[in-house]
Amino acid sequence: MEGFVRSTLITEAPSNEVFSWHTREGAFERLNPPWQRFMVIQRKGSIQTNGVVQIRTKIGPIPFKWVVKHSDYVDGKQFRDTQVSGAFSSWTHTHLFTSIGSFCILEDRIEYSFHGGEISNTIARRVVNKRLNQMFAYRHHLTREDLRTHADVNKIRGSNGPLTIAITGSSGFIGSSLIPFLTTGGHRVIRLVRKGEGADSESSTQSVKFIKWNSSASAYADLTSLSDNENIHAVINLAGENIFGRWTKEKKKRIFDSRVNTTKSLCRTLSSLNNRPKVLVSASATGYYGDRGNETLTEDSRAAGLSSSSSINFLSDVCRNWEESTQTAKESGIRVVNIRIGTVLSASGGVLAKIIPYFKMGFGGKIGSGNQYMSWIAIDDLLGIILHSIADEAVTGPINAVSPNPVTNAYFTRMLGKVLSRPTIFSLPRFIIKAALGDELGNASILSSTRVVPTRVLKIGYQFRFPSLELALNHTLGKIHD
Repeated sequence: MEGFVRSTLITEAPSNEVFSWHTREGAFERLNPPWQRFMVIQRKGSIQTNGVVQIRTKIGPIPFKWVVKHSDYVDGKQFRDTQVSGAFSSWTHTHLFTSIGSFCILEDRIEYSFHGGEISNTIARRVVNKRLNQMFAYRHHLTREDLRTHADVNKIRGSNGPLTIAITGSSGFIGSSLIPFLTTGGHRVIRLVRKGEGADSESSTQSVKFIKWNSSASAYADLTSLSDNENIHAVINLAGENIFGRWTKEKKKRIFDSRVNTTKSLCRTLSSLNNRPKVLVSASATGYYGDRGNETLTEDSRAAGLSSSSSINFLSDVCRNWEESTQTAKESGIRVVNIRIGTVLSASGGVLAKIIPYFKMGFGGKIGSGNQYMSWIAIDDLLGIILHSIADEAVTGPINAVSPNPVTNAYFTRMLGKVLSRPTIFSLPRFIIKAALGDELGNASILSSTRVVPTRVLKIGYQFRFPSLELALNHTLGKIHD
């Protein structure tokens, strides 16, 4: 039987809060490493009731199912996960929480063995322990930072009571990360889900409720009914057609309508409620500014030129109309935050996930001159800014959700190659951009230059987890071990 132990002193919260964070809905999803995804395909019961979880993952290219059972729950102290079936001969993971004054020692103890006897165990032990060290370095760091973020938000609010937050676009790249971030923080989420997306009332839990809607004028009728019975503190609007893929005329129409018209419908409904939410955080994008070369852009900078046939101006036109469609909510007294999101970095999705395979194969390189600027943000910082915007009543209007350190394409290329230990000596062929992002999207994103700074985010005192690109890439690719 082999063993692995990792302990971390958590100074951001007392032991009982660290324990509660781990036992809330969404903790498994929140701790899921972006470079090695585990998908829960079935869950029965809970940590407290000796529940069973069935997981799907891969060992290299080989998919397999893993079933674990929770046991030995001691409130505030520990719980244990034991393999029922899976790749190991045996596997027991004990989560321990030890109080040290107002701090906590978070400790993960894992005992495991392989099929095949001593030789198999000896060969595999080093590989497995290396993977475990990589994974739990990530998990412990994320736990500490999440607890700090939630503590900062509670100070702003003057309360640590839960919020009820409704979200559109919750099944997308950002939304699927946002929900476990909120629920592990103790908040309740209401997912506004389009009809046909597969969620139903039976999927609702104590922390996450589903409401069906459609694209008609009465799309949010159920939300109207719900608001009469409970207090919705905030709404986060992330709805929108995925921009990846070939931009046909029909695709562009879906991109525009799914953002602008959906937001108009949402805002009309919110404005008509007897019990309105206090704040609407509505997505926009740094595409608002267009291709601006080396110009430093703040929230007060103008948008790109009027609509034209160019893909760059198309994105700017979408963003401008997207933001203007929240006007009805503003006029009804709802505080509106238009969050202009940069290129979101995570190995689990978005642009980074699409280009990583090419870099790993040695095809990574700068695009063109490499002088075009890229305004990026680590996904965990985006989640933190969204929650901060809800909590801080001084935040209103447009805010740039980007790192304080935009980089050129050449710098981004070198840094990603460094983190992946791959050469990046050639210019990236255009066919790779076309294959990864589509021709027009590539022109409007990676090939354009937008140097945006988060002036208002810094002014409200948000502390970035990953202000530098190297820190962000190391974290999401599992390269930090301390």
